[in-house]
Amino acid sequence: MDLQAVIQLIGNVGFPIALCLILLQTILVKFNKQMDGLEKRLAQLDKTMNLLVRTFHQSSSQPAIRQDQKKDS
Repeated sequence: MDLQAVIQLIGNVGFPIALCLILLQTILVKFNKQMDGLEKRLAQLDKTMNLLVRTFHQSSSQPAIRQDQKKDS
């Protein structure tokens, strides 16, 4: 917001309301940035979890050598 717009806003609605609107805009901008960061981290977490699940399924599908089979050899 430029200075002229702030002065006009104060003249139209009063100082306390104008200050609340400016603070609200600032808070919303910061909140949106944080939400974007969270979305990126959640997407990365989702990829990591999918990779772990695939790795687990691949390792559990391979036949495991039991201890008693090793002794017989």
